Amino acid sequence: MKKIVAKQVSMLELFYDLIFVYAISRITMMIHHPIDGSLPPRIYVEFIIVVIFVLQIWLYQTVYINRFGTSRAVDTVGLLISMFAAIYLANNINTEWQLTFHAFNLSAALTTINLIFQYLFGSSTHFKQDHDLQGFIIALGLEFILLVTGLIIGYQYGVYLCVAGGLIAFLIPLAMYRMFRPEQVNFPHLVERLSLIIIITFGETLVNITHYFKGTIYSPLAISIFLGVATLFGVYTLLVERFLNHHQHTRGFIAMYTHVVMIISLLSITAGIIYMADEEVSRLFLSCFVASNLIVFYLCLWLYSFYNRRHLRFNGRDLTAMAIVLLLGSLGIVLCRETNLGLMSAFALTNVVEFGLMEWKLQRTKN
Repeated sequence: MKKIVAKQVSMLELFYDLIFVYAISRITMMIHHPIDGSLPPRIYVEFIIVVIFVLQIWLYQTVYINRFGTSRAVDTVGLLISMFAAIYLANNINTEWQLTFHAFNLSAALTTINLIFQYLFGSSTHFKQDHDLQGFIIALGLEFILLVTGLIIGYQYGVYLCVAGGLIAFLIPLAMYRMFRPEQVNFPHLVERLSLIIIITFGETLVNITHYFKGTIYSPLAISIFLGVATLFGVYTLLVERFLNHHQHTRGFIAMYTHVVMIISLLSITAGIIYMADEEVSRLFLSCFVASNLIVFYLCLWLYSFYNRRHLRFNGRDLTAMAIVLLLGSLGIVLCRETNLGLMSAFALTNVVEFGLMEWKLQRTKN
């Protein structure tokens, strides 16, 4: 089997990522403020849709560079156009969809048609001979048609077509799964790109917890919050840097889809930490919100471990131990909900023990 040579992440790709720092902060603002002590399901669903909508655009650009990008003029110009459109897209993210309907979806349509041109003219293979290329063009073409049709119809009914366009572009590759060839994916590059978007999301978490770091530097609450966030990041980093086999032929679908859900759960946990400062928020809602999203994050992480090195794959005993810790920790978050320190202590302890179990797994395999 041909050895995979890791494609280097370019400076332009990192420059492109900068706008998604802003986009993720705008998305988080959608659920910053609870209503009547909790988060209305409608707003949370809208938040999830926007995360998917924005990230599927980021993923299509990343996948193009991963499979076809060679730093030619078409790649550079295409990436800059995508970034230009993404700035408008990010600036029009809010919960009042009617106000920014045209600007947001025009930006999405521009990005989509730009991606179609990149895939058509930036790849080195002929459209009729490359099934991967056909699959991506079909998905992006359907999204573009639905976006334009929705814009023509107008907000009242067109919003549903625009939402459908983003969701179809996100999900349709699953229906065409076997069209895509594993050997066309540069997995080390994909892992690095996905790790960068997770780092951006953790960065958003750090920015939003800073208001707890006031007064004495030995604040128990600040220490527990920081320890919880840091060890959660540590668990992710340990898996990526020590457990994953970066040099394998795979379509990468599990990696991409789990990261979208992980980002949703991380931003939700961030919102939960913000809610702790609001005395009107229901403590039961708050604790369940944080605990359930922590569970979702770990479930995605364990799915991502599908790519682990053979000798570091989690067996039944590993998963059982980690699942028990997660469930007990989540129960602790709910039971200790009456104080912020108790809730965050349970959150931090869960992540510390999970990190310890993974480190123990590494040490056992060395012996």
